[in-house]
Amino acid sequence: MEDGEVSGTNHTHAETGYDPAYEWPGYTEVPQPTTVLNESLSSNFKPWSLLRLLVQTSSVLPRTQRLAVLDEHKEVQFGRDVVPAGSGTPRVRLKEMAVSKLHATMFWDAGRREWAVVDMGSKHGSFLRPGGYSGPTVSVGEDLGIRLSPSRVASFPRALKHKDALTIGSTTFVVHIHSDRISCEGCSSSGSGDNIIPLFPVSKGVKRAREEVGSIPSEERDAKKALTMLKRTLLSRHDTARSSASSQPSSYVDRSAKRRALFPSSPLDTPGLLSPRSDSPCVTSSGSVPMPETPAPPQPLPESNIGRQLLMKQGWQPGTALGSQENASGLVEPLEVSVTSNRSGLGMPEKAPTSSSGDWRESGKQKRWADMIDKK
Repeated sequence: MEDGEVSGTNHTHAETGYDPAYEWPGYTEVPQPTTVLNESLSSNFKPWSLLRLLVQTSSVLPRTQRLAVLDEHKEVQFGRDVVPAGSGTPRVRLKEMAVSKLHATMFWDAGRREWAVVDMGSKHGSFLRPGGYSGPTVSVGEDLGIRLSPSRVASFPRALKHKDALTIGSTTFVVHIHSDRISCEGCSSSGSGDNIIPLFPVSKGVKRAREEVGSIPSEERDAKKALTMLKRTLLSRHDTARSSASSQPSSYVDRSAKRRALFPSSPLDTPGLLSPRSDSPCVTSSGSVPMPETPAPPQPLPESNIGRQLLMKQGWQPGTALGSQENASGLVEPLEVSVTSNRSGLGMPEKAPTSSSGDWRESGKQKRWADMIDKK
């Protein structure tokens, strides 16, 4: 009999030492994927692959910003405008006219478990070149890859692979996708983080204040002290800006000097004194007031005057009136203008003379007495 062979078939469990409770019951439920196990083990687990964008060429991004870190985001936008206030979706801002306000979007497709890109209907389009390209920098006129959609037409989602090149405007990004969520040497950020592209707008003043607060060693950093230093930095910068604005000389323009330079013959203006009126006589430099000029007497029209020549052709003679000469009703002298009195216009009848006293109460009494006498 060999080792492990049962000598007979009539042995009981007590004789052999076998117990059915030790049998493996089999799978009672479907085993979960390893990703779910890893997620339960780590609170920082992300179910999507690591995505980072490395800038290959750009004419709008600063030279120091060469990496877009999207470790904590499942979606990123590309556009010319700033991300709207209160939005939690990051955006890579490319400030040039070849980029639309909202140009393209990258997102994690949970159903296909892959990253995809969509052109949002831009005018100049988005171009995708397959991965593995290690040639020189792409310039204008060279092959940019496949255009995702026609102009002003949204595209279908297109899957992204590792080392694909996405061109938007004058900027080309190299896509780095790592399923193990471990960045490679090419897409690793620097220790200070200066090469990272900002995904949300940050004001310059707050950014500088944060840099100053971040320069404090971690063992000496305190939350309250950092907040106090941040407030002091912002307030001092505001006070400095106000003092510099107030210290600037006022741009006063001496308009009187300009007028005197343009018109030397005009009367001088003395500060604190009223300028002479245009209708008042001007005082000369000698101190005498010039006498007003008397108007010259009217002169007859010269013979070269066209109006006089036309009138003489119609029978008019100098010294005679205009109009019919038969009845001699023409006027030689001009009409005299009479000034109206008591605010009455032309054609108003003359008013009855008022009483010498001019008291309206007395005149009213007299009128009432006269009415009473007439009734009796």
